[in-house]
Amino acid sequence: MLCPTCGNDLAQDARFCTRCGAQTGLPSQPGSPTQPFSGYGAPLPYTRVGNHIQTLGTLWLIYAAVRFMTKLAGLFFLHGMFGHHAHTDWMFGSGPFSNAWMAAFWPIALTSLMVSVALCLLTGYALITRQPWGRVFGIIFGILALFHPFLGTALGIYTLWVLAPGASVVEYEAISRATPRS
Repeated sequence: MLCPTCGNDLAQDARFCTRCGAQTGLPSQPGSPTQPFSGYGAPLPYTRVGNHIQTLGTLWLIYAAVRFMTKLAGLFFLHGMFGHHAHTDWMFGSGPFSNAWMAAFWPIALTSLMVSVALCLLTGYALITRQPWGRVFGIIFGILALFHPFLGTALGIYTLWVLAPGASVVEYEAISRATPRS
């Protein structure tokens, strides 16, 4: 059997494609976890996760790159404004922007940069490779992304729209189980 979306070879009883996550169109019993009963005699197809998981994972990887570049630009700006070569002693003296305080700031800022980018990369990887823990990471970091205006907020809303509904649990687990692990 072939996937109707990407043409990937599938097992005869596969309900989701192992490459793109799309439903194969294989009929299932009404009221089953993959197609809940609508109450009007027809099953409701849940393809939200299958249709959006690849895009969502890719957007998380892009978001990691954007966060890296913007945070790095912010660090360079702060270094230019308050770095050792800016001679801040005449302006700030021993206040909150003194050289001692700024020397302690850089390791904290670099650690923050690396951790936030690593978590975004990990979330994108987990979603693209359909890791069993990827949905949980996506929801947690989707909520946290809501606090980063514009791009982060949009990604957080999209992530929660795809992964948070109760039906998404069943669909993501089915996709995750169907994905071969090496």
